[in-house]
Amino acid sequence: MNKNSLYTLAGSIWGLVGLFLIIRGAIMYQDALNTQNATQTALMISIAVSVIIGVAKGRFVLSKTARRNKTRIDSIEEPLKIHHVYAKSFYFLIAGMIALGIILRTFNEYLGGYVVVAAIYCGIGLALMVSSLTYWKTETPPAAEENS
Repeated sequence: MNKNSLYTLAGSIWGLVGLFLIIRGAIMYQDALNTQNATQTALMISIAVSVIIGVAKGRFVLSKTARRNKTRIDSIEEPLKIHHVYAKSFYFLIAGMIALGIILRTFNEYLGGYVVVAAIYCGIGLALMVSSLTYWKTETPPAAEENS
């Protein structure tokens, strides 16, 4: 396994998890309409907010995390293993996020219903998809200064 393989794996995981969260969010939007009698207006506002926050979080927050992870991968000495794709502490964060997702779905009615929880899912999913692009970008070396 080489460093480019780890970049590709990390970016693919983020992108696929992001897609999964968006699909789960879309299902929750449908549940909000069918079981919680959400209005079309509430649905549209929720979707708009999730897109705005998701793109901003992906662009300005999670992309920094992805860049730090790429830097960490760059600093790892050979031989590289598949578990090097993320730092050890990140795996605990993933477990915490899964637990938080279960709690949000379970107690959705206390949080404003599926319209709110779906917005959170879709926003985080979109943020992951946007920031996953960081793993595929090639870093351009700084331009050499010209001597006058």
